[in-house]
Amino acid sequence: MIYKISIAKIIHISCAALIALVFMSKLSFKWTKIIPYSIPPFIFQHGVHPFINFGLQLFLALVLFFIWVKLKEKPPMSVTYKMYIYTMITVLIVQTLFQITLVNFSHSVLVQLGGLGMAIMLILIYGVVIPSLLDLDKFITWVKTISVVLVIASFLTLPLFYTDMFRGGRFVGFFKHIPHMVTASTSAFIFFLPKIFDETPWTLKRNTLIVLLGLMIIALCVLLTSTKAAFVTILISAIASIIVFKSNKLSFRLFKFAVLSSLLLSILLMGIPTAQFVSDISTGKISFGLRPAQDGVQTRMEEVSRGWSMFERSPYFGLGLLYKFLNNRDEGIEVESYNSFKDPHNLFVSAAVIGGYPLFALAIFGYILMIVGSIRGMRHRDNNQKILGIFLLAHLPVFVIYHAHFSLGGMGDRIYWLVFGYLGISDSEI
Repeated sequence: MIYKISIAKIIHISCAALIALVFMSKLSFKWTKIIPYSIPPFIFQHGVHPFINFGLQLFLALVLFFIWVKLKEKPPMSVTYKMYIYTMITVLIVQTLFQITLVNFSHSVLVQLGGLGMAIMLILIYGVVIPSLLDLDKFITWVKTISVVLVIASFLTLPLFYTDMFRGGRFVGFFKHIPHMVTASTSAFIFFLPKIFDETPWTLKRNTLIVLLGLMIIALCVLLTSTKAAFVTILISAIASIIVFKSNKLSFRLFKFAVLSSLLLSILLMGIPTAQFVSDISTGKISFGLRPAQDGVQTRMEEVSRGWSMFERSPYFGLGLLYKFLNNRDEGIEVESYNSFKDPHNLFVSAAVIGGYPLFALAIFGYILMIVGSIRGMRHRDNNQKILGIFLLAHLPVFVIYHAHFSLGGMGDRIYWLVFGYLGISDSEI
């Protein structure tokens, strides 16, 4: 009995540490005025260095993987999801071997194998092991608590550290870069939103006004990032939550009726002006938030075109998982050498650049699975599964303009694979 309890504690501590590390590894302590920009290999961009992030993940991942392998009974996993995972890992291995031999033969073999190892660890640990070992309720609670606290704290301390919380006129809060605040704030909004529909009696500490105030602050943080995709994400999640979640409270039913009626009326009366407004923002005719006007459509198409040209350099084998870090020298990976201009900002083109036609096909099939998974999650009888389904649905547009999810150091990548994994666990009927 003591053995089982100790193993359970190890699992909970390791999983909690890995989930916390998703956020903590992207924090910037520039606002303290005492943390330098970089002290390799400990500090990078006023926060945790990626090497420390990888090292801690590797240690905790090995602990969890050892326990997972030893488990006699594991939660059943969707056959489709399981086969997709196996196929994905196989394709990555085969393509990397071809790249080492025929494409990136002038670069370090160990570095390329290291990139492959990190991608496989990301998929297995976050997409399989943690969802198999940790209760979904705990995962939801931990992500919600950490993200909500960090985002709201960033907003509340904004008057004190104003100059350190914006990058190019866009809000980053306590995080290193804009995408990190975007991921944290959208995750906080989606995971925190269902508290409005909680059936348990409200108390002084848990009342509707406090929840609404928290959601308003989080939504404002999303707007301050001036990220159009993030705004669309929270808008979709809000509408989907109102439709999907049910409540016996008369006040909530009236609220749902009012919101849906107002939405339908707005579409009928202001659909054309709204569509024109969205078109003007997308094409850069008017600005969005604090961000200068930018033709997002043209910019994305240029990035896709640039990415497709890179794909055509090696259409059958791809350029590798670390193509954004590789240069013309036979050296190891340097964190500072990352070049965002090499990112096609498109899930399918990014997959094609990494792994050629095979990974391109898998990305298309994977996106179809995301659509099915979001619907399956929202139809599930468990509210936590509904949250994951809404999260995935709201991010479907983001996935299209995002890169392939193989970065062990990526904040969004780790959260996405956790969501995929929990939706892939078939522990009960819909």
